[in-house]
Amino acid sequence: MGKTAGLETLEFKHEFRAETDRLLRVRLLGFASIWMGLNLLLLVALLVAGTWVSLSNAASSGDALGVFEAVSNVVAKAVGPGWRSVVFVLLTAAWFLAYTSTIWQVWQVKPSTRRIVQLSIALIVADGLFGIAARVAGVSGGGLFAFWLAHLIACCIFPWSVRQSIIPIVIVIGLSTASKLAFEGRSVDTLFASAVTLLFMSPAVGICWYRHSQRLQKSSHNFLRQRYGMLRQELAYARQIHEAVFPEPKEDGAIRFSYRYQPMRQIGGDFLHVHVQRLPGGHERFSVVVMDVTGHGIPAALSVNRLHGEIELRFAENPEISPGEILARLNRYVHLTMAKHSLFVTALCLRIDTDTNTLTWASGGHPPAFLRGVDGTIRELGSTAFVLGACAEDDFDSDEQSCPLGPGDSLIAYTDGASEARNPSGKMLRIMGLRAIVAAEGRVDGGAWPERILGMVSAHRAGAPTEDDTLVIEIYCPLGASPGKANVRASAAGDPDVELEGAVSP
Repeated sequence: MGKTAGLETLEFKHEFRAETDRLLRVRLLGFASIWMGLNLLLLVALLVAGTWVSLSNAASSGDALGVFEAVSNVVAKAVGPGWRSVVFVLLTAAWFLAYTSTIWQVWQVKPSTRRIVQLSIALIVADGLFGIAARVAGVSGGGLFAFWLAHLIACCIFPWSVRQSIIPIVIVIGLSTASKLAFEGRSVDTLFASAVTLLFMSPAVGICWYRHSQRLQKSSHNFLRQRYGMLRQELAYARQIHEAVFPEPKEDGAIRFSYRYQPMRQIGGDFLHVHVQRLPGGHERFSVVVMDVTGHGIPAALSVNRLHGEIELRFAENPEISPGEILARLNRYVHLTMAKHSLFVTALCLRIDTDTNTLTWASGGHPPAFLRGVDGTIRELGSTAFVLGACAEDDFDSDEQSCPLGPGDSLIAYTDGASEARNPSGKMLRIMGLRAIVAAEGRVDGGAWPERILGMVSAHRAGAPTEDDTLVIEIYCPLGASPGKANVRASAAGDPDVELEGAVSP
């Protein structure tokens, strides 16, 4: 379980990181393009307006003034004369270069997610460095307002974590404080101003925390919903595979059977295996294994598939294997492979020989089956051995038993989901309750007991969902002929030399 949970956590982290990468790439391109474009438009607009005013003033006064000289005058008035104008131009060029190079890298180079995060942080830091450098140089308009605004916008649109949103603040505020102390001769109010700036920028960090937590929650919800849908689809496929190993009901012949299976969830731990061996003379050896694995759902169903393979192997190796021997083999398998994981099995193994009309059985901790005679009498086929897996092979005794099975008799077996069904007050139906259902007066057609019993069990639960997997099986010998004679008729139908015992001439 721990490994599975770890894999799911890693898978979610991978998907969340991929989503973050996609969002950050798109939004970084949009932010860099729009923010740079707005600043460029603002700069051009200011220069054009200032140049127009300067040229108009010069024309009205009769002075001759060139466009370049007018632009220089505008810059000098805005940021200061002389070298400050040069510094402003260099800083502006560096800022635009940072933004254009970022756009080119994201658009053309396709950097990694880590690099994308670094570029997004570096852009915001670039705004802060521009303001600090302009302030140190004494350029008019220098300061951290542009940085604050860029950082606020970034926290509103970038899929940053809280830590990532704090990094630009720490870098820029740290450098701003150091520059004030080292170059600007400020000491008294520097720390206070830095603290105020940090407080002023805290709402942006709060916005980033809220957006990140909401995105994380939404992504987690979408991930779980997606995985739930996939799990439901996989469970549907698993149920098809699981039910494919169940036998088809047998509605003809001397020995017939029907069953109803109601898993607690889509798949469960109850199982039915049927093996029919054809014998000379048209007879059959009809073997049945009914199992109930501890637990429910997928773990129990996986255990059932393992046991199904073991049963198939045993019958393939020895088609004449007896119920006692198959029970002992299953106990050895469960004890060696499943018991160490606290998985145990109850099982009822039985065989009907149509040539001798004999029922042979062995039961490992399974609820008693009911043999209902044609005269309405009930015989319980109780447990003959321990629950499978509870003891080693040398200590296990299957104690195989046998009894006759005649025309009109029905064998009804079930799993504990039927006997342990509870009514609304918590009272179990128990084995005696099932026996009372089977012993009820009135004729029941062959093959109808599973449906009838499940209906009574559901009525006992007052329609509440089942709390355990429930499997009910009926094996019956129709009235009219013994098992052996019916099969002799079937095999000799086309042979006029075979005398049909008990046949009546037309």
